[in-house]
Amino acid sequence: MNIAFALLAALGILTALFGIAIDFLPGGSPGLNLPQMLLIAAGLFCFLIGLVLRSAHIRRRVSQNARKHWLPGLVIAAATLIALELVLTAADAPTYFPPPIDDVPQPFYESAPWWTCDEAGCHYVQAHIAAACANEQLVYERECIINRQGFHDAQDFTAADDLNNRARILTLGDSFTFGLSSAIGESYVETIESNFPQSVVWNTAIPGAGTHQALAAFQVYAPLLQPQLAILGFVLNDFRDNLLPIDYRLMGIDWNSQPFRIWRYHIESSGKVRELDYRHLYYSRHNRVSPPNSEIERLIGQTRIGSLLPRFLYKVNWDADRGRYVRIPAAVDATRGYLRALRDAAAAQHTALLILLIPDRGDIRDPALRYQAARQLIQELEIPWLDPIHALDAALDYTPPPDGHWNTAGHQKIGSILSDCIATFQISRALADCQQVSMP
Repeated sequence: MNIAFALLAALGILTALFGIAIDFLPGGSPGLNLPQMLLIAAGLFCFLIGLVLRSAHIRRRVSQNARKHWLPGLVIAAATLIALELVLTAADAPTYFPPPIDDVPQPFYESAPWWTCDEAGCHYVQAHIAAACANEQLVYERECIINRQGFHDAQDFTAADDLNNRARILTLGDSFTFGLSSAIGESYVETIESNFPQSVVWNTAIPGAGTHQALAAFQVYAPLLQPQLAILGFVLNDFRDNLLPIDYRLMGIDWNSQPFRIWRYHIESSGKVRELDYRHLYYSRHNRVSPPNSEIERLIGQTRIGSLLPRFLYKVNWDADRGRYVRIPAAVDATRGYLRALRDAAAAQHTALLILLIPDRGDIRDPALRYQAARQLIQELEIPWLDPIHALDAALDYTPPPDGHWNTAGHQKIGSILSDCIATFQISRALADCQQVSMP
């Protein structure tokens, strides 16, 4: 029994310390706010209770008093919770789930003209990019450099007369391969292009895309380019993205003429995917939070006291999806299916497929479950792959939280490694001759 209360005291101290350390977590803000102070107070209270109740004599007295006075204690506890709720309300502490919105404008958005989805997946629309960039409706400078096919590439994807006389590379992936957070002209794909000026390199990467996007782009553009080599930048959140339809993001312009991007679907903790209706889309856009999974969750999250728990869990699990989605069989099965289809499509096209496994910053120090699952899946499918985890530095090669992409230094490092492999491949036509590549 003494051990149990010692553990309670230790847990109380850890809880109080966590309340203090929240400011240092990604997304934290400096200065103690009221919920943090309550968390610290709760931790100190648990510490004192655990410390006091280690005495058997005190435990007996507490037990006797509890049996005699349980009803007043219950009333006092309820009154305390109500008082805390009133204090938090007076302090204007936000609830985790804002109340439902009854008056939803019809319509509250229109589709963004610079974005479309077709047989090549989802991509930009060049004809509307200039206006969107002039109105500052696109966030990244790279989104303003788009070819006629809707991808971030300096050249259009056309079958030029000299294609057959040049080495040809097709790159596939999401925001890392797109080049976000690197200087213009210095992403890893652009580094390859500058190192091989006589080669044709087409970049079909789209931010936020999953493996299904890569497969769609390959099926459309590989027959045109006839690439000798295709490089897929596999990012670990592809497990999550592959659960969703390829057009899962809604690109729109709201009632205030402001651009926005939100998910059209919500993944529940069980892995079930549900499409958000019009009211839920408005709720997500207006409140910047996904709708609750259940009525109970909504009721708890609409109280100030109840909101402390989901906020606490959010801070603890801010990077929980580093393992969450690979525990959902459907996510792994979908990813396996898309990778297998891409492998077979490349083989049919006589294209060598290389997967660039892109680790999270945290994986550099402590490889997470989804990183390990990705390695296992690639090996299972017997696809050549390159894992740069030992060459990357978490502090020097990644942008600070909450971004998490490679910075220019990281991109150039990866571009150099890939360039060495490409140089070898162009001589021997065998990925196995590149020392950095792991073969089946």
